[in-house]
Amino acid sequence: MFELFFTFFKIGMFTFGGGYAMIPLIEKEIMSNKNWIDKDELLEIISISQMTPGPIAINAATFIGKKKLGFLGSISATLGVITPSLIVITIISAFFSQSFLNPVMQKLFIGLRAGIAALILSSVLKLSKNILKDFFSYSIFFISLIGLIFFNISPIFLILFFGIGSIIFFSFKEER
Repeated sequence: MFELFFTFFKIGMFTFGGGYAMIPLIEKEIMSNKNWIDKDELLEIISISQMTPGPIAINAATFIGKKKLGFLGSISATLGVITPSLIVITIISAFFSQSFLNPVMQKLFIGLRAGIAALILSSVLKLSKNILKDFFSYSIFFISLIGLIFFNISPIFLILFFGIGSIIFFSFKEER
């Protein structure tokens, strides 16, 4: 249980930018170093974490902790991933509330945002290799991307629409 807590504490401590930016660290620590889950399980956890209410990082930690050690594992992993943020936010609010107006800090955050964007893009590219396998998955990907970017369609609508559509599509496909 302590290993689970400290693994997620480390992930939470060294990740800026939220849940999507944590995916490369989760992949490295949880999949490669610890072998607690495989790539398909990570994709499922990310999908479920996006659909359930709450931050993706906390949801993912909770699901992985539950898989590893049950209920106590989910609590341990969740506490591990949120504790660094609580510490950092407490320090920032106590000592540095005016520092965000400082030009040096603003430049620091510009660099951090660029690094976070690279982490997120890296996750997208790695995960897309396991998701985009056939014409059907590519079609859903591009239709969703166009809908999100150009038509401002709600992600909730897209998830529901393509989830139900996939059930119908594969039901008909299996009958044939």
